[in-house]
Amino acid sequence: MGTHHPTAIIGAGLGGLALALGLARAGREVHVYEQASELGEVGAGISLSPNAVKALRYLGLGDAVSAQADEPPIQITRHFETGEVLVHIDRASTEEKLGAPYLQMHRADLHQLLTKAYLKINPGGITLAAELTDIIEADDTYQLSFNNGEHCSTDLLIGADGLKSTVRRLVFAEDEAEFTGYVAWRGLVPTEEVAELELKAGSSVFVSPGRIFVRYPVRKGKIQNVVAFSKADNWAAEGWSQTGKLSTLQTLFSDFHPEVNTVLAAFKGAEIHKWGLFARQPLKQWIKTHAAVLGDAAHPMLPWFGQGAATALEDAVIMSRCLLEFEDTQKALQHYQDGRLERVTEVHLESHRGGDTLMGQDPYALAKNPLRTEDTLGLTVYDPSTVAL
Repeated sequence: MGTHHPTAIIGAGLGGLALALGLARAGREVHVYEQASELGEVGAGISLSPNAVKALRYLGLGDAVSAQADEPPIQITRHFETGEVLVHIDRASTEEKLGAPYLQMHRADLHQLLTKAYLKINPGGITLAAELTDIIEADDTYQLSFNNGEHCSTDLLIGADGLKSTVRRLVFAEDEAEFTGYVAWRGLVPTEEVAELELKAGSSVFVSPGRIFVRYPVRKGKIQNVVAFSKADNWAAEGWSQTGKLSTLQTLFSDFHPEVNTVLAAFKGAEIHKWGLFARQPLKQWIKTHAAVLGDAAHPMLPWFGQGAATALEDAVIMSRCLLEFEDTQKALQHYQDGRLERVTEVHLESHRGGDTLMGQDPYALAKNPLRTEDTLGLTVYDPSTVAL
């Protein structure tokens, strides 16, 4: 029925493209299906902790990422009102300590690097405007149907299709997402628009009970990535595509430090991206015969530890290595799952606790209590390119 692909990946996000690149670099035939009509990522920054950078180096993108990313020398957490520094994290020696640097970059830039690298090896290896609508298991293959009328069969189906994964729903299980009580806002501000602040390199996080404001530079300091979090009683829809009124955000953070309000005043337009944070339990089973899921399709992460993209990249590298090392597909998938479940469950649980840790206490408590971060927990020393399979 239709085209046959030895490996079909659903979703051309960071995780899906990373897996496609990893397999294509080793000569494995692979094809990616993406429901969007054009390739691109949301206009937002992304933090790449050392474990993510190690994954990108395995994929041959280490130099390209370093050339475009910002390497923050410090990360500071400040009192929301006074600006007093509560926590100071030195990032300057991260590579020496953990084997790779801590980087920050524009998410679209990383997506473009992955896309170009994959298509250079496999031109035509992505089909756009192809939303997966049905999956039928037949013998040792899966028959796939898409809303554009296309059909294909595959020996190996990989769901890299995110929070609302169709592969997870049709092949594995669909659990209900629960609203966490937190709402996030995000946007980008040209640094020249806030030149009077003379912002220094590095990340700044302003914390108060129930609210957080984060900003850090991307594109070599030319843009400030902004993310803000607040509490809410309810929220209707899961996803990143919604917007809210900028004036609402400005009112919510009007009592924050002048730096925060100057940055918010620099936004153009009346709306800003806004989304509710929903929690899902990670799947207990990521594989089934000749199908598997990775990234948010398997273990949706909350953003508190900045490990959502990182763990998706880890998944992609580990799955690539398993499929290349073990000739039997089911054995390869079993090694992939066995190698990932324990670690990802730990990261998942810690990421769920993070919001309450940051916003559920007096800011000065952060300065007094032991730090509980991705670094202090040892999560970022992990290297998906060398860990035993």
